[in-house]
Parts: sequence; structure tokens; C-alpha cells
Amino acid sequence: MKLTAKDLSLNATALELLRDVERGKRVFEPEADTRESLGEFQDMVKLLRELETRRLIVEISGLNMARCGEKSVIDKVRLRGGLTVKGEALLAHYDTSDDERAA
Repeated sequence: MKLTAKDLSLNATALELLRDVERGKRVFEPEADTRESLGEFQDMVKLLRELETRRLIVEISGLNMARCGEKSVIDKVRLRGGLTVKGEALLAHYDTSDDERAA
């Protein structure tokens, strides 16, 4: 599969999320039930949505909402499936690049 420059423009956090999905993780939640952790988790939610939009993960099947002060935030994301063919190709590209750098 041909990957574009945009496909290859993922940061380390996005790549780690893709690796988590590759390893079978389908439910993402904040690390703790604190305002700070919920706030940081919102960034992860945005990143998961971007990965879905870029067709690197199959589909987000559910988002749970929670109250944090006066506003609603997402406190759980469920995926319907794993990586797409494009997502697998992207990780394979990075794994090959890492192997070549190590040699």
C-alpha cells in the first residue's frame, strides 16, 4: 500500500495508540478519575478520532460522556475493530524504518 507524506506525519503518541490497537486494545479510558486526567484524556479522544478519520483504525463504536464540573467530557472510547489495512501498512513502515536505523 502506498503511504502519503500526510500518512507518515504521525507523532509518537499517535503511533503508540496504533500499537495499542494492534495489540488488541479496544477500550480507552483516563488513567485516573481526576480533572487533570480527564482533561488529558480529551487529547487522546481527539487523536483517536483523527486516526479514525485518516482510516488507520476501523471505527469508534462508542463514546461515554461524564460530567466534569459544569461541562461534559468523554470518559471512555470503544473501538469496533482494530487497525485497517492502511494502519497495518503504516506500522509496518515505521517498524522497517526502526530496524534499518538500528542496523
